[in-house]
Amino acid sequence: MLRPPLTKRLTRVQLVGLDVAVGMALLLWGRPTDAQLATAGLPLPGWYALLTLLACAVAARRLWPRPALGVSLATYATMAAYGFVKFPSLAVALCLYQFALSQPRSRAVAGLVLTEAVVGVGMAMGGSSVTFDNAWAAMWLGQSAPIVAFWAAGMMIRSQRAYDAGLRSQAERQAQARIEEAQRTVIEERLRIARELHDVMAHSMGVIAVQAGVGRHVITGHPDEAAKALTAIETVSRTALREMRALLDVLREESPADDPAAASDLAKPGLSDLPFLIEQTGRTGLQVELRIRGAARQLPPSIDLAGYRIVQEALTNSVKHAATARARAQVSYHPDGIEIEVTDEGRGRPGPAVTSESPGGRVGHGLIGMRERVALSGGDFAAGHLPLGGFRVWARFPTGESA
Repeated sequence: MLRPPLTKRLTRVQLVGLDVAVGMALLLWGRPTDAQLATAGLPLPGWYALLTLLACAVAARRLWPRPALGVSLATYATMAAYGFVKFPSLAVALCLYQFALSQPRSRAVAGLVLTEAVVGVGMAMGGSSVTFDNAWAAMWLGQSAPIVAFWAAGMMIRSQRAYDAGLRSQAERQAQARIEEAQRTVIEERLRIARELHDVMAHSMGVIAVQAGVGRHVITGHPDEAAKALTAIETVSRTALREMRALLDVLREESPADDPAAASDLAKPGLSDLPFLIEQTGRTGLQVELRIRGAARQLPPSIDLAGYRIVQEALTNSVKHAATARARAQVSYHPDGIEIEVTDEGRGRPGPAVTSESPGGRVGHGLIGMRERVALSGGDFAAGHLPLGGFRVWARFPTGESA
């Protein structure tokens, strides 16, 4: 890496100390000859008093740029009145540089105009031999060129620093945006896992509760049926534990958003697993007819999982609330998407219809979760009671494959 320039490595105290050293050098270097003092008619103590003011202005230019420039201009004008024009212009240029570096652009331009005016007037007061002609103009340009150069250097460095500050601010905003995006990703991943846990637990515990009730009633008179119920409980519980373990492994990670692809591969059943789901549900006493319309094809993982979870949650609701022995699940593959419909013939549970546009309201978490899954994929969702009895859950997922 390139080493930063000296001015960026020095502290503010060190820079002020450097200005003090420059002012002391000007004070030591600026003593005129006796002949010059005699010609100007200025006593030596008066000269050193003016020279000290000039050195103080240079030393304090970083702390108080505006007063420093004013003192340097006033001292320059006084020295020029005694015929000393060239020497004090260096101190004026140093003060003007700091002024341009620290002040807004409009004020920096006004400072340059004022300085050039004072230099011009000072040269006019420098002696009777100076008149406003070409020679005066040449002398004025010779004095003004270094001053303008120092001013321009201050303006360029100020612009560069403002540009660097803008880049740093932009980098900080981008870094903050990345942090916020990572936090949102973590929250979304945890919400996804919460939905998965709800779906797994709701279905599995519903099936286990029904099978446990069946086993309790038949264990005395029909031990074979009780054994089947216990087998179903074992199968469902093992499946649920396996899915929960995979999901909890993700939650134990310190930063699940670091590898979302790996996390997304855990506990991901799909529509191809519906026959096993239907078999599990059938052990509860709910006979489900599965219909597949159209040619089954590979779907995006998010839609495949969402479709499976909707069928799972809808059948769980039928087991828990419908009080019926029959249900139907239908998956229809279309060129531009898929439709999923689950209906039962039971009494259902009283409540409002739920659609993609309806607010959450006081409805079950399962219906809200199904609606949110469909909304994340940009699809449509509806759930409600059928006119002749029963309950219907319908969802449509666009896949965009026909475009």
